[in-house]
Amino acid sequence: MLTLTKDEHKRATGFVEEFSRHSAVDGILPFECIYRSHDFPDTRMVLRIKGPRQHFALKIDTASPTSGRLQKEFDLLTRLTQALEKHKASRVIRPCYMSPGFMFFVTELIDRPTCVDVIHNSQDDDQVAQIYRRAGAWLHDLHSVQPSKDYGFRPRWMTDGINALLTEVPPLIRMEGQPMAERLERDVLLLKGIPETQVFSHGDFHGQNLLVGQGEMIGLDFTEAREKLAVYDIVDFFKSDIFRDADPSDIDRSGIVKHNKDMFFRLYRHPIHMEILDFCVRGRLLKDWLSLWQTTHVCSTYEESRRQRLGDRLRIAFRNDLVCATGPS
Repeated sequence: MLTLTKDEHKRATGFVEEFSRHSAVDGILPFECIYRSHDFPDTRMVLRIKGPRQHFALKIDTASPTSGRLQKEFDLLTRLTQALEKHKASRVIRPCYMSPGFMFFVTELIDRPTCVDVIHNSQDDDQVAQIYRRAGAWLHDLHSVQPSKDYGFRPRWMTDGINALLTEVPPLIRMEGQPMAERLERDVLLLKGIPETQVFSHGDFHGQNLLVGQGEMIGLDFTEAREKLAVYDIVDFFKSDIFRDADPSDIDRSGIVKHNKDMFFRLYRHPIHMEILDFCVRGRLLKDWLSLWQTTHVCSTYEESRRQRLGDRLRIAFRNDLVCATGPS
């Protein structure tokens, strides 16, 4: 349970009271704060409401009446609930109530582990592989809610970002990261403009936004949803793979465990250009690694572990390319 300030508690109490009246409940349902945004701590948070028969999640964004952020997400959840009804194993968190003031909405709360919980913590590689398979199936269904189209791949934004990050890391990290960045620059020349699949995308498809239900997968947090290349949702999900311990021979050139990647594509069947996917995964891992090495950034204990794992995976992912480029030592 997270602590609320006096003003935040007063405001939250008013929101819960409004939902309680809507639900025809006598009095105010008990609640607690279970999430506060790292980037927007003063305006965005989530409450757990403890109802008599089920719990709910009350999502707050005090800037939403101006931005329209929550209204758009609530409407999208309503639409996706209907669009995914034909799929037995794929759905989204069910919306329950949108406040007329547009500062909050309420959904069901499902007390199930996220994909990240399993990928980070499970000791069973087969269980994790099944998570990848089920996540691929869910994403395939989401990417099917509207017709796809082709869009020319434009990777320059990624390499430009990597090159900018390289200027603000310690010399030894720059020395190690520079050849990786140069390898990606060469790939840009080969991949730029290749038609790739553009779909309706989640937009923030990291594994914490997919719950592992009993016989179903449940998506949540659609505030970044929009049309974009399908490959970017896949990359967002794959980045958690660095927390799996694996022999280097079991990791492919993208930096992902081969079996996990194969399992994802058992049920994800939209056309994906695999060389573009590998480029994007490597680029994302390199960007994340360099971001954690920025001289102005102070790592938490978790981030130190993540930084080390990112570096280890990148060395494996680029090993053959860099040996070919420089010759054997």
